Amino acid sequence: MQLGFLDVAIVIAYIIFLFGIAIYARKFMRKQTVADGNDRNAIENHYLAGKSITFPEALLSIIATEFSALAFLTIPTYVYFENMSYLRFVLGACISRSLISIYFLPKVYGKGLTIFEALARGIHSYTRLTKDAVLGRKTFAFFYIAGKLIGVSIKLLGGALLVSAFFNITPFMAIIFIAIMTYLYIMLGGLKAVVRTDMLQATVFIVGGILAHFMVGKMSSYSWGELFSYGVANGKFSLFSDNGILTFFYGIIAGIVYDATTHGVDQDLTQKLFGAKNIEIAKKALAWSAVGSLIVNLLFLSLGVVLWSYYTRHGQILPPPEKIFSDLIEHHFPTPFKGLMVASILAASMSTLDSSINAMSAVFWNDLMSVKRSKLFKTFINLDNLIITLAIVIFSYMFSFIPGALKFGQHLSYLSTGPLLAFFLCRMVLEKYIKIRFNTSLIILSFFTCFLGMALNHFRFGFNPQLTILWGVVTTIVFMWIYSKVTDLFIAPKESEFHI
Repeated sequence: MQLGFLDVAIVIAYIIFLFGIAIYARKFMRKQTVADGNDRNAIENHYLAGKSITFPEALLSIIATEFSALAFLTIPTYVYFENMSYLRFVLGACISRSLISIYFLPKVYGKGLTIFEALARGIHSYTRLTKDAVLGRKTFAFFYIAGKLIGVSIKLLGGALLVSAFFNITPFMAIIFIAIMTYLYIMLGGLKAVVRTDMLQATVFIVGGILAHFMVGKMSSYSWGELFSYGVANGKFSLFSDNGILTFFYGIIAGIVYDATTHGVDQDLTQKLFGAKNIEIAKKALAWSAVGSLIVNLLFLSLGVVLWSYYTRHGQILPPPEKIFSDLIEHHFPTPFKGLMVASILAASMSTLDSSINAMSAVFWNDLMSVKRSKLFKTFINLDNLIITLAIVIFSYMFSFIPGALKFGQHLSYLSTGPLLAFFLCRMVLEKYIKIRFNTSLIILSFFTCFLGMALNHFRFGFNPQLTILWGVVTTIVFMWIYSKVTDLFIAPKESEFHI
């Protein structure tokens, strides 16, 4: 693809503006730092933005993190070949976020730097933890980082494939470029830089989506309204798939469960909620993010409809599914709109990557490190972020050689969050009925039983595949309930208090 001078200028201006925001965030956080040099305060400033995150920052950052560059590839493509039935998952997510705000957030907000620290402290908010609880934190942190590395590497690869096509560079060079840019502005301002740059990035890719609608109408001999109406007349706006209304309700349930894993117990997004000024702002931002998510999904789903109408009515050869959107940009967008779309894809790629790097770094530092943090934080904060970024680059490059890696990686990251949700429900929501200790062996068993439940559904019982993760969660909860009843027959020691 050939980018004109103005296209390149827009991309460069976007990057400069991005770093300007990060530098401003760095200055803001320096003012927040206590003058006596308290290193614990420095840690919280970097990972929780000194609990200074406002409602607009949290809201737009959540939306930006949700939509990676894969949104440009998968969402319009889905509705192109199907219809608007994808919205069943989004509606489920809207319900889920209300439940998370009411039942999840009050149990974890203010109880630590990470979700795993909050889990270790439990419903009773232990100020000191047993040795088992400390090891349990490390176990969960290890599994989280391993799963997150796979998921974010796949998302980075999706964005890099588009960027490589736009700049005529190899996917590996595109991976390096996106990763370096993201790493640098994270190091400038920590979580504050992440949420403030996410505000810009959310705005840019939403504008890009609106622009894409406009350009489809301009390049066609039919108006945008005629293309839209043609899609409506041909059932593209139906909310139901060929399997009928039951599948629609299954999708809503799947959306509730999956969103609970991503927005309720995933450090990637909960970290932004933990960094909010107070719990009311966190709850408000999460609830309203459901509305924002619905609007953005509708934007890209309806883009798929007008693209289908365009190719169908003009009798043009359909590009490969993974290139439908990039082909549109390459062959039909004029300068400087082409540059704005490239900036949109960069924005979507970096907004997902920055949150994941910052979240993994927080988990690595807070839950895995066994050294004395007060002395080594300033020395190693740059190093652990660099190691995580390099690991993501390596994984993403390796996945680029595997056929079907994008689809496989998405499924794997989707399933890997199930055990965390299951254990959270047992530990923090159903604690009155399921009394379990926070230790390594039980955590590993929760992973085993959750994956067992998902595997039985997929390979043996064949219930609706949308409910696979739900069956895993239910299997784990049932196992934990049986386990708690069995242990009640013995005199089990309570979680005694020790220093971390």
